[in-house]
Amino acid sequence: MQVLFLALGAARKRAVVEETAAVAEAGGRVVVLVNDKKRWATEDFAAGVKLMTPDELEARHLPRRLERAVLYKAPRSVAGALGRGPLRARTQKALKAYEKRVAGRVHRRVFLPLHRRVWPAVGARMVQRCFGAQGGPELVVVADALSIPHAVQLLETWHSGGQGTPRVAYSVDSVVPSPVAAPVQHSAAR
Repeated sequence: MQVLFLALGAARKRAVVEETAAVAEAGGRVVVLVNDKKRWATEDFAAGVKLMTPDELEARHLPRRLERAVLYKAPRSVAGALGRGPLRARTQKALKAYEKRVAGRVHRRVFLPLHRRVWPAVGARMVQRCFGAQGGPELVVVADALSIPHAVQLLETWHSGGQGTPRVAYSVDSVVPSPVAAPVQHSAAR
């Protein structure tokens, strides 16, 4: 089973960690999408659980990688080649100024708006690619209230693209039984 956890608000950390472990134990692939990895740094996820941010996913898109190469990697390579010996301090200072005043502004004011306008569904496509050739997730667990708008956007994009929509849940308890769950008691009335 392939499960996407949306925990953008980080409100149910313990539940997300436990549920991802249950899915991973059952042999499923798990991706947890969070806004800030620093807020999750103290949590220990089971082996095989991927913790990612939406920005990391979008950064995998080819146009974003090309933009990073042109705006950041190429100037850093040039600064590294020129900035040897006594010119090192000046070159590093010029590189910092360039990245702050030119590259950062071009990225925020020109490239990001253009990228979002040309490829509005890139986030949804990149989420599906996290799961490999098997396609997208079979289940989307919306772990907190801040994740609901993102879940709706993902589901609408997948549905309009004809990829089908996965099931949506607040918890995986109904899908993957917990090893400590109480046995189900059937009523005597039939």
